[in-house]
Amino acid sequence: MVQRVVKLIGSAYSTGSDVHVQVTYNGVEVFNGTVQTVVTDEVPVHPVTDDTPIGGWGGKELCMFETTTDLTGEIPVIISVTGGTVFFGNFWMNYTGFVQVIGESIFSDNSASPDQVIWITTVEPDSYYSDPNVNTVESDGISNLTKNGEPWAFRTDVGTQLGNWVYPIRDGETIAFDFFVDPEKVRLTVPVN
Repeated sequence: MVQRVVKLIGSAYSTGSDVHVQVTYNGVEVFNGTVQTVVTDEVPVHPVTDDTPIGGWGGKELCMFETTTDLTGEIPVIISVTGGTVFFGNFWMNYTGFVQVIGESIFSDNSASPDQVIWITTVEPDSYYSDPNVNTVESDGISNLTKNGEPWAFRTDVGTQLGNWVYPIRDGETIAFDFFVDPEKVRLTVPVN
C-alpha cells in the first residue's frame, strides 16, 4: 500500500466569486473549499475550450486529495457544488503507469546492438497521472449516477454539446456515483530491463 494522489479534473464557472465544491470519496470528506473559477457574465452551458487545457475536454485540476493504492474497485463518490457550475471531467491518479524511452543498445562487448535494448525511465509511477480505469466511449468508470438523489441518465439529460464524459453540476446540485478504480492499472514499480 502506497499513498496515492487523486486530482479532480474539471472546470468551474461563476457570475460572482469562486465556486465552492465538497467531495466525499469512499465515505470520507476529502475536500471542502473553493476551486479555481472562471468568473464570467454568463455561466456557459458547456465548458469553454480555452478554459479546458487538458485535451480540451475535461478541464483543470480543481482539487486534490490522498487515498491509498490498495483502495480499488467501485468507490462511492459525492460531489456538491454551490456558487456556480462545475463541469466534472474525471479523476486522475498517480501510480497508473510510467514513461520509458529507449536508451542505447548494447552488445556483450559494449558496442551498440538492436538486440538488447536498454529502457530509461523518465517518469516514475509516483509522478505519472492518468485515468485509473479503461476510459472508453461506452464507459468512463462511473456507474449508479444520481443528481440530487434521482437517477441521472447522463446521455439524455446533459445536452449534446458537452461531448464525452463531462458532467455539469450546477449551483446547489449534488451528484453521487460509484467510480471504478481498476486494480489492474495500479503500477507501483517500473519493470526491470
